[in-house]
Amino acid sequence: MQCTAEQIVITSGAQQGISLCAQLLVEPGDGVAIENPGYRAAGHAFAVAGGRLHGVSVDSEGINCSELAGLSDCRLTYVTPSHQYPTGVIMSLARRLELLAWAERTNGWIVEDDYDGEYRYSGAPLAPLAALDRQGRVLYVGTFGKVAFPALRLGYLVLPPGLVDAFSQRRAVDVRHSEVSTQAVMAEFMAGGHFQRHIRRMRRAALSRRNTLMAGWPTDIPGVGSLPSVAAGLHLTVPVENVAREQQLIEKAASVEVEINGLSSYWLPDSTRPPDQRAGLVLGFAAVPEADIESALRRLRSAWFN
Repeated sequence: MQCTAEQIVITSGAQQGISLCAQLLVEPGDGVAIENPGYRAAGHAFAVAGGRLHGVSVDSEGINCSELAGLSDCRLTYVTPSHQYPTGVIMSLARRLELLAWAERTNGWIVEDDYDGEYRYSGAPLAPLAALDRQGRVLYVGTFGKVAFPALRLGYLVLPPGLVDAFSQRRAVDVRHSEVSTQAVMAEFMAGGHFQRHIRRMRRAALSRRNTLMAGWPTDIPGVGSLPSVAAGLHLTVPVENVAREQQLIEKAASVEVEINGLSSYWLPDSTRPPDQRAGLVLGFAAVPEADIESALRRLRSAWFN
């Protein structure tokens, strides 16, 4: 992205960045479009600000812009284009351009959450929406939590120039500034050339863990679809035939101390899609060493096939 230092506002993690977007861009009663299924904590932030959440479906190219265009009261949408959470879809270039056209046409805002964009395993990464934006409609949310560690609580917003003062002032009201020593250490880490090397190491580690999971995943689990290809990100989602089967698999996994999330919990309550079409297993692999993944897979086979 091309930006100046003045366009960057440091936050206490990505969640504070999303919360600032909600506080400053949403008036009570405003429509807010979020991906459905999607990141629940973002939806909560917009709802607390008084936004009326509209769940917009996600297909193989990302958020459905035709559906978005039909929302007459909506001037803000929240998206995760690099690796949609939780489905794992990567938004196509055509869909990115279509979404930007929507924002320009409606004078709308796009909140782009690039929570794990550093993790891409094949092919050239697509440009962020913020890099394609020519009209100042995209607010880019980034975090160091996925490449360093979540407890770091260090994130940032890259803002259109016209929004910087309002966001800086609001952030100063909430929290005067981020913890300075943490910023100083990260700045020195980056200036010394260590950050890019660290990202490469983290990407190799995540790729190895992804490969271990995919190589050992049972292929004949009753009621469970096949693993998707995973070109990016730190999790994958597997379809399941219905919610009852999803819950049964999750409970059996918990009985052998393996944590799995159900895709059905990421949908808005008023979703129009039939419940049994919302089922799946969301598997995170980033924080689990290869030996532990192999052990977990052995325990899952024992629990799921007995």
